Amino acid sequence: MKKIIYPLLLSTLLLGACAQSDTTSSTSTSATAAAATTGSAAVTNVSTTLDDTTDYYGTYEEEDVDASYDASSATTITLDDDATQAADGVTVDGQTVTITQEGTYVVSGSLSNGQLVVNVDKEAKVHLLFNGVTITNDSGAAVVVEQAEKVITTLATDTTNTLTDGSDYTLADGETEPDATFYSKEDLSINGDGTLVITGNYSNGIRSKDDLVLAGGTYEITAKNNAIKGKDSVSILAGQYTLTTEEGDGIQANNTEDTAKGYVAIDGGTFTIQSGRDGIQAETNLSMQNADITIQTADGAQSQSISTDESYKGLKAGGAMVISSGTYTIDSADDSLHTNDTITISGGTITANSGDDGIHADNELTINDGDISIEQSYEGLEASVINIAGGTTQVVSSDDGVNAGGGSDTDEGTGQFGQDSFGGGQPGGGDEADDSKLVNITGGTLVVDAEGDGIDSNGNVTMSGGTAIVDGPTTGGNGALDYNGTFELTGGVLLAAGTTDMAMNVSDGTQQSVAITFDQSQAADNLVTLLDSDGNAIVSYAPSKAYQHVVISTPDMTDSSYTLVSGGSNDGASTYGYYAGGTVTDSTELGTLSVTDTIANLTQSGETASTNQMGGGGFGR
Repeated sequence: MKKIIYPLLLSTLLLGACAQSDTTSSTSTSATAAAATTGSAAVTNVSTTLDDTTDYYGTYEEEDVDASYDASSATTITLDDDATQAADGVTVDGQTVTITQEGTYVVSGSLSNGQLVVNVDKEAKVHLLFNGVTITNDSGAAVVVEQAEKVITTLATDTTNTLTDGSDYTLADGETEPDATFYSKEDLSINGDGTLVITGNYSNGIRSKDDLVLAGGTYEITAKNNAIKGKDSVSILAGQYTLTTEEGDGIQANNTEDTAKGYVAIDGGTFTIQSGRDGIQAETNLSMQNADITIQTADGAQSQSISTDESYKGLKAGGAMVISSGTYTIDSADDSLHTNDTITISGGTITANSGDDGIHADNELTINDGDISIEQSYEGLEASVINIAGGTTQVVSSDDGVNAGGGSDTDEGTGQFGQDSFGGGQPGGGDEADDSKLVNITGGTLVVDAEGDGIDSNGNVTMSGGTAIVDGPTTGGNGALDYNGTFELTGGVLLAAGTTDMAMNVSDGTQQSVAITFDQSQAADNLVTLLDSDGNAIVSYAPSKAYQHVVISTPDMTDSSYTLVSGGSNDGASTYGYYAGGTVTDSTELGTLSVTDTIANLTQSGETASTNQMGGGGFGR
């Protein structure tokens, strides 16, 4: 991540300035007005300044964010079907207007079936100022950048600029491009705070074959394929985006040849994306902060008529995915967050409804902070290694809540797009352990509501801190805890409830862990409490679903004997069904639990539970 700090340069010819803030980004904006040479009202542009205290994920140069211009040297182009005038650096051929020299061009007016072209020297830069532009091209792109070092487009304040292409392009033999309503072979930057409305009937809305920078503005893009596409990169600093695609991605970077390129970096902005495929897709890395992003892919998690050969993920990266702040609301037919490598979440609020996995990383998933709610999923969290160090993570899943396995999830099978691709193994650790697979809980709060295994590892589980509350399956074949290697518990709060079928306790550790098997199923929300010798509640737990087996472990459990009581109520504060202390009333005493070892597996009456009573899952290892 590169830290970019640039001052805003203002031309001495500008008439004035006033401050304005953009709450969706850590950037600030400055409005500057200059009289246009057409004699019309003054053209007001909004520049974005970069905060020198912010580490930006995107790459921004001073000129990308500076919307100011020298009116005295700018060339005015007034588009007109029959009367567009040629000028120095501007040629006109019917309704094709071509810019041929470096400089600043203030463009207004309309073409009903034409095109604006930029074709200058390879080392030349062009600044386009869209001051109320409407261009429709029935047989091609509305705007084409053929050649330049870079083209910077400013959307003038209080203007709406509309670009529309046709559904069928007339291209030279053997050519497949242009393929976007606003198409650039070169670096393209767009800034300002005006509005850009794009209809991409042929394929893409905006496309740059190099780097694409969006520093401000309001965008309303409807495209047959991708709404916004940059080959080498897409960097977004601010703006308002409404993106709708029929059979493509909302935002895409697709360089497959250079691992340093093909990335998407979002440092701010507000996004509403309805995509026919992935919401945001980066060939390499996807990094996001300070953004408010709402995504629906296909018909969301309830999608029915979709192709398993296509991808409908919410946020997708071929490399690393990083989320450090912002708000993300995702309703996806496929994984809500997906990467072929690693995901690191260090902040922000994520709400996901998924037809497949809530969050999937082929390699490693790390949650350091943030508020994550996976409201619907096939599997909630899935990666080879899952680290939970902070934040609050809530998971609802129809299969495993947390699954440490390994590999890609593109195999066909159960679920929207494939079975548990990580294998899962036989319940109760029936398969050989893979020590490269790990669930590691050191902090934060994890709350799981799973119909499959609650926490499942093809290898090991370690827990040294934090809180893990698992309301596991109510039917057979799965367990609240399932691991093929060891579960080492040295700290934190662990509460896990489920059936007796495949039930497991932890296997190793230094903190007491008591597994209790009840004589019969207990109703959802029925309180189970351990009292000390003085009758004080050490811990109470009210699982949200019916259960017959619980695992209870807290740092407060240091006695050698507890009284087990069932039902009643606790007047203390509840955290997802967990009460630390409090006073329990109207409960029923079931038995005395004598805990002679750090790990105890007992019946409700205090007897040692047999393997059959534990459902064959075992006592841990």
